Amino acid sequence: MILEDLCKGCRICVDLCPMKILKTSTRMTKKGVFPPEVVDPAKCTACKICQHYCPDFAIFIVGGPRLSRS
Repeated sequence: MILEDLCKGCRICVDLCPMKILKTSTRMTKKGVFPPEVVDPAKCTACKICQHYCPDFAIFIVGGPRLSRS
């Protein structure tokens, strides 16, 4: 979940995501920043790197990792 009102558009989450599922939005918030957006939520492994490194506590993981069943 991304709390856009708290995001300052630093891109730390986008740059650090190992699965590359985050990108900078083309939509500007009322604060004048371009927040991240999730490109492919099915690829999220819930590693929480984005959550741990966000300086503004604007992003967090809801639920656990998605495990493939073979």
